[in-house]
Amino acid sequence: MKIKVCGITNIDEALALSKAGVNYVGFIFYPASKRYALHTLSLDQIKSVQLPGVLKVGVFVNEPLEKVIATATESGLDMVQLHGDETPNYCKEMANHYPVIKAFRISETDDVAYKISEYLEDIDYLLFDTTSSVYGGSGISFDWKKLANATGQKPYFLSGGIGPDDVSKITSFVQSDTAGNCTAVDVNSKFETAPGQKNIQLLQSFIPTIKAL
Repeated sequence: MKIKVCGITNIDEALALSKAGVNYVGFIFYPASKRYALHTLSLDQIKSVQLPGVLKVGVFVNEPLEKVIATATESGLDMVQLHGDETPNYCKEMANHYPVIKAFRISETDDVAYKISEYLEDIDYLLFDTTSSVYGGSGISFDWKKLANATGQKPYFLSGGIGPDDVSKITSFVQSDTAGNCTAVDVNSKFETAPGQKNIQLLQSFIPTIKAL
């Protein structure tokens, strides 16, 4: 199992996470977010940081296609995560430039298979998060059983309020038939001392445990 730590606002933390074995680091390019990367970092800083074996992911919400491509190029991103209401056609166009993770916010009443069906052909990864009144992480988990038989062969990231106390729950899930093509766990707020400030000690324990699954 791979692991992504999102909401990075500090280069030293990105370097520490790289040494701890993280697979992806996420920089949020959504100005309304408390973890907006450009509050504390420049595009050049993000581009210049060397993270061997780690992919840099940019998180965007309903931005014009050209702006996302320009930002991704200027900051040296490896992938883009689309966390808004982007259409299937938008995702298809973006996939011509960068690998795409398309995020879906899941509610209690959602038919997950139907919700994602028009996107599957043209994206690289799915990401499932909990629905909320705002874009981005809610810090709340959703019912992972809703993913049963929903994702086909498309790999996905499991997100939404995952914290250090969820190891046994994650272990049970990824070893079940329900998990399907779950390829990575995505974490953020439950591993922070304040928005955008990661608890590196907690992550240093969590990362190898999840990667061993």
